Amino acid sequence: MLTSDPLLVLFVVVALGAALSRVRISGVSLGPAAALFAGLALSAIEPELTALPPIIPLFGLALFIYTVGLASGPAFFGGLRQDGLRVSIGVIVLLAAIGLTVAGVSELFGFDAGARAGLFAGTQTNTPALSAALEQLAPDIANGTATDPVVGYSLAYPLGVISMIVASGWSLRRVRHPSKRDSNSPEPAAARPHEVTSATVIVIRNDLPALGELRSWQGERLAFSRVEHDAQVDLATNEIVLQPGDLCTVIGDPDAVDRFVDWAGHRSERHLALDRKKLDFRRISVSRRELAGARLRDVDLEGRFGAMATRVRRGDADLMADRNFVLRLGDRVRVVGPTEKMGDVAAALGDSDRGLAEVDALGFATGLAIGLLLAQLTIPLPGGGEVALGVGGGPLIAALVLGTLSRTGPFTWQIPHAANLTIRQLGVSLFLGGVGIRSGATFADAAGTRLGLQLAMAAVIVTAAAAVLASIMIRVLGRDPVDGAGMIAGIQTQPAVLAFAAERADGDERVDSGYALVFPLAMILKLILVQLLL
Repeated sequence: MLTSDPLLVLFVVVALGAALSRVRISGVSLGPAAALFAGLALSAIEPELTALPPIIPLFGLALFIYTVGLASGPAFFGGLRQDGLRVSIGVIVLLAAIGLTVAGVSELFGFDAGARAGLFAGTQTNTPALSAALEQLAPDIANGTATDPVVGYSLAYPLGVISMIVASGWSLRRVRHPSKRDSNSPEPAAARPHEVTSATVIVIRNDLPALGELRSWQGERLAFSRVEHDAQVDLATNEIVLQPGDLCTVIGDPDAVDRFVDWAGHRSERHLALDRKKLDFRRISVSRRELAGARLRDVDLEGRFGAMATRVRRGDADLMADRNFVLRLGDRVRVVGPTEKMGDVAAALGDSDRGLAEVDALGFATGLAIGLLLAQLTIPLPGGGEVALGVGGGPLIAALVLGTLSRTGPFTWQIPHAANLTIRQLGVSLFLGGVGIRSGATFADAAGTRLGLQLAMAAVIVTAAAAVLASIMIRVLGRDPVDGAGMIAGIQTQPAVLAFAAERADGDERVDSGYALVFPLAMILKLILVQLLL
């Protein structure tokens, strides 16, 4: 039955991979790669299952890489504007060194192009690099003149995950875990989660400037939501000047809030949000497509409704909101405003569950088509030869740009956060499951041979070198240990390493920032390097 129904086989493999991915060892799982190993195992048992149409894994890869680019674009270009040049040079040097290591080890063991490419893609746990190698070597694999890259990829992949988890943990060794810290000792600054909190301050100073000026206080970004003056609670607008005895709700980083409270007065146990006679607050979802990429100042909540956005929930992270904050579909905006106007504010932002689940088919399909057109391009190299962007590169480049633009005329490039994650997971499962099914028989033939043993030994050498080099690069660049752990995960383009680092750092968002800064560049470089190794 399975041999006659490839589509059934595919989803059996995806289901088995999902079950396998729930197995955790020391808090770490294989994640989406479990679908690859499930496909390899099933088709190794029954070689006739390999008749899956090749368009299916390519379709999955296109979905995966495009949604990754849409989500990473704004953070990537924002990071490049700050300190991206030094970091980019470091990533280029690091990955070039890893590529040279793979070339040297392959020469030592006498690997052919397919084994070299599989070793590189596996040690770097990079799905698009594997796809590029499979695409370039398809004729040679079919006639038996090249090793299937999936063999090296599958043998090296687990070592690639483990080595970078070790490197990430090494970077975080200076950050003490809260559970191991003495209750009377102060928390190290590097270990504190970068979160948003609020407090009520009773003002003592009589020389405070207007709240608009205090929003950038001593290099910190603060927000203010409510002010109580003469027993009257009002919205904390920019022109208000706090007087001694006033109460004000201040919002920001916990350290900044504590310091501001001590500077302006002292903390009050009053919670002004509980007084809802005049002002109310709600979390309102951004679901109107025309707001994708808009700034809060363009929505003008204060001018239109006398309301104010104080913070934004994006995914699992709370972010500070100010007039220049760029909205994305799926953001949940915490709004403070007149009770009778909250319905109008909700209508202005959308606040539709259905809207958050829908994807603008016109923008999504057009953007992906642009990416697939870019995939046809080849880049000539000095001295001859060329590198193709392929399905792993074209959609990524298009998505990075379009995700940053968010919207162009009738095209909404951005998609809601939850929808992005769903499509991404489906895409990578289809790709890895499909590749596993198509390559299981080849893997079974080679895994227990001398070639399989040599590839495993080579993977140990390459992954150890990569972990050491990545740790050295983080130190040379002078990155803090939390940000550095995220960069290691991004260089490895490995969500499992990111999850480990985020858990060890107690959800510190600097892990995500470091990951987003280097992930797109690492992805593109690996696509180029794997083809240079062919």
